[in-house]
Amino acid sequence: MSRTEAGPPKGRHQRPGPARLAALSAALLAVTGLPGAARAADDAVAASAASADTVEAAGDTVQSVVVTTRRPEAIGSDLSASSGVVGGAELLQRPLLRQGELLEAVPGMIVTAHTSGGKANQYYLRGFNLDHGTDFATSVDGVPVNFGSHAHGQGYMDLNWLIPELVAGVAYRKGPYFADAGDFSSAGNAGISYLSHLPASFVQLEGGTDGYGRALTAGSFRTGPGELLLAGEWMHYDGPATVPGDYRRPNGLLKYTVGDDQTGGGMTLQAYDARWNASDQIPVSIIPILAGGRFGTIDPTSTGHTSRYSAAGEWHWGAGPVTQQVELYAIKYGLNLYSDFSGFIDQVHGDQFRQYDNRTALGGSWTLSLTSDHAGMHTLDRFGAQVRHDLVNLELDHTEARTLVAVVRQDQADITSAALWWSNEIVWSPWLRTEAGLRLEGYDFHLDSNTAANGGQTATLRPLPKLGVTLTPMSGLDLYGEAGISDRTNDLRGVFDTVPSYPGADAPTQRSRPVVRSEGAEVGARLRTVPGLTTTFAFWYLRSNSELFFEGDAGANVDSDRPGERYGFEWNNIYKPTGWLTLDADLAVSQAFFTDHNAVVGNQIPEAIKSSVSAAATVHDLPGLAGVTGSLRLRYFAPRNLIEDGSQRSTSSTVVNGRVTWQVRPRILFGAELLNLFNVRYNDAEYYDSYRLKGQPPNPATPDGSYMDHTIHPGEPREARLSLTLAY
Repeated sequence: MSRTEAGPPKGRHQRPGPARLAALSAALLAVTGLPGAARAADDAVAASAASADTVEAAGDTVQSVVVTTRRPEAIGSDLSASSGVVGGAELLQRPLLRQGELLEAVPGMIVTAHTSGGKANQYYLRGFNLDHGTDFATSVDGVPVNFGSHAHGQGYMDLNWLIPELVAGVAYRKGPYFADAGDFSSAGNAGISYLSHLPASFVQLEGGTDGYGRALTAGSFRTGPGELLLAGEWMHYDGPATVPGDYRRPNGLLKYTVGDDQTGGGMTLQAYDARWNASDQIPVSIIPILAGGRFGTIDPTSTGHTSRYSAAGEWHWGAGPVTQQVELYAIKYGLNLYSDFSGFIDQVHGDQFRQYDNRTALGGSWTLSLTSDHAGMHTLDRFGAQVRHDLVNLELDHTEARTLVAVVRQDQADITSAALWWSNEIVWSPWLRTEAGLRLEGYDFHLDSNTAANGGQTATLRPLPKLGVTLTPMSGLDLYGEAGISDRTNDLRGVFDTVPSYPGADAPTQRSRPVVRSEGAEVGARLRTVPGLTTTFAFWYLRSNSELFFEGDAGANVDSDRPGERYGFEWNNIYKPTGWLTLDADLAVSQAFFTDHNAVVGNQIPEAIKSSVSAAATVHDLPGLAGVTGSLRLRYFAPRNLIEDGSQRSTSSTVVNGRVTWQVRPRILFGAELLNLFNVRYNDAEYYDSYRLKGQPPNPATPDGSYMDHTIHPGEPREARLSLTLAY
């Protein structure tokens, strides 16, 4: 079931045959997030529903409406010790404060927020502070989520528009070992797929503390030759801040699919628009004197507006050993964000700034899969081509109460990427399988700036090899080894800057590399020697030739161009001792440091995650309590070094969330969530940064009069939410 059964399928030690390899081909494609494969996976999910013991006849229960199906265990399971699929059933059992927390289903991933509202979350994984998605790539039904040269942060990955009830599964792969994964995937990647069919239409109403309210309606039906799925959502949330967040989010989805696994395709339209008031991080030292305390704000005028509209089309066809897929997508995106993280270092106008991003992204891909069975060896070859073009208008302004003070910079970025890739899997024997791949990736970058000297053009072409081996020395034990090279693009403004972008600004002292190279390796094991228990171990290593980032908030490169290394250990367990209880526990430990050994500055990579623990107990199908499902989930986030010398560290956090659902009638489902069940006081984000209050005497020890302190965004106190789902 979902991650519990994520492993080599039964019968793997037998001769796989063409059907097995064809299924594996679809599985591998599903991991990439290609829409055609997502549809194939959706159909497999629907097929598996018939045997899921919580699902009755189609449309008869609310559980089937809200996706209690589970993915086939083969998908993404035997690629490595750190790959897997989490099915829709398990995802819906997870208590969620925000949509982006769906990615916490990836073992070792931590999802936080350093401000309130609809801005992209902050992510941590494998020794990375991923910021808003810099080194982790995500797609939804094959459409990429990450944006390069984004106004706020490189690789910006906003998932607030997801509709969890429609998610069929999350397929994740960690590490740079996969030829079909490109930009932003050094730490890993995830493919999120939506369902294309619902057994019954439904309406879901939710309400809770701090002004939380949500309404969702969804349904699917046959029309013409295919299936049409429609969904509409409205959400509002004020949050605990003294300035109500007033986060409101209309959201819609239309998905039309035709055909079957052999020949078919479809089109998906998505529309999302959100507005909010933001409560930015605050210095710890001023909390005792700040109105509202931890939930107060220095600048009550911070706000944001974002939108995302996309259209995606896919077609797949083939017969026998050869299958093909083509995909096209178009995205129209916007962000208008006002933030203030330091208060009044500028005592006259304050430090609020505006970040504006208006872009169009166009792209597509083609994939060919070829299976063969010769002389006892079974092979899967995949060939692919990918292309993408982003046209981006960017602006960074100094503002006061959302009124323009000065234009810091204006830029137009043209980012074109193209890749050819090949991967090969050979099953040499029941105990040996190898994987090899090569990705040839090219970029063309062009930047026009309002400061002409900060514009430019450059192009690059990189070969990126991949290699893996799997050994199965005995039933219930798989051993893995992978290695690969990947890359990640940098913000073009940091690549081409040579002079100050506005009068009085500091001159750039360094320039970003257009593309950062990463090299990684991993060894691991998956064990199923105890009935009901799946355990995986992974030891991994990753090296990058630059840790330099362009900071959208400052409009300049702020870190030094230093190489870095990361290594760590992951231990993941999921155990089903009875038919009504599932336990899971994940431990991730990592180290991240610069390798140029600067004794003066220090060698710790700031904000890098060091360790995390997640554990959960889920009860379902309880004897005598039919229709009741409950889940308790704990997340521990360890302290992190906030600056290079390690002298400033964040506090740890431990949060427990709970969720209960009760099907009182075949078409009526009640739900309840308690988030931060024990009402602990914790920091959702924490930094060591500069600040100054209005009228505060200047600090004589700093040139700009600012003070240094731990700045935090507090985590939510206990939040209670109730839901009612009606199927019809």
